[in-house]
Amino acid sequence: MVSTVVTADATVSAVMTRCPISVPADAPLRTVASVLAGSRVSAVPVVDRAGTPIGVVSEIDVLRAGLEQDLDRCTARDVMTGPVVSVAVDEPLPAAARRLTEAGVRRLFVVEDGRLTGVLARRDLLTGYLRSDDELHADVEHGVRALLSGRESVTVDVRDGVVLLLGRVGWRGALGALGEATAAVPGVVEVRNRVGYLWDDTRERSAR
Repeated sequence: MVSTVVTADATVSAVMTRCPISVPADAPLRTVASVLAGSRVSAVPVVDRAGTPIGVVSEIDVLRAGLEQDLDRCTARDVMTGPVVSVAVDEPLPAAARRLTEAGVRRLFVVEDGRLTGVLARRDLLTGYLRSDDELHADVEHGVRALLSGRESVTVDVRDGVVLLLGRVGWRGALGALGEATAAVPGVVEVRNRVGYLWDDTRERSAR
């Protein structure tokens, strides 16, 4: 498996595409079509005068408009879709991946101080997952150890990005923290938490 310089605490800025192509809101659709064809992208962000992304125009948007309107009279603002799904430049990669998945889009537009500064596509996020199992094991084990105390013991096994946690902790409430810390490590595809516990502190809290 290929190893990259992406670290466990990497942010969006580490893998995003910088200086993305964009068009102003008043750009004629014929111009937008030319930009899409020339840059070989399927969609382009629309920005206002301050450089803030306000919408997206895709190839299909231009094609549909061309069937009904004059592309020289129709502007990007007329056919763009919004609101834009954006992410901060300093957002951790796992959080950005979750946002991309939950939004069901192909890309996130990266903003810094409200201005468009990059694009984070699905393929960019894959960079954060090109890490060896040995690297993942070291990062996960470090995070797990930080959460353990006393005689608690948890072993970590990683195969093809899937992490298996085995062992036993004192309190049931610690299981969630272990799973969340492991899932937050860039490159982890799935977490199988098989850790047991001695005492159920969640029942005590719910009974209060």
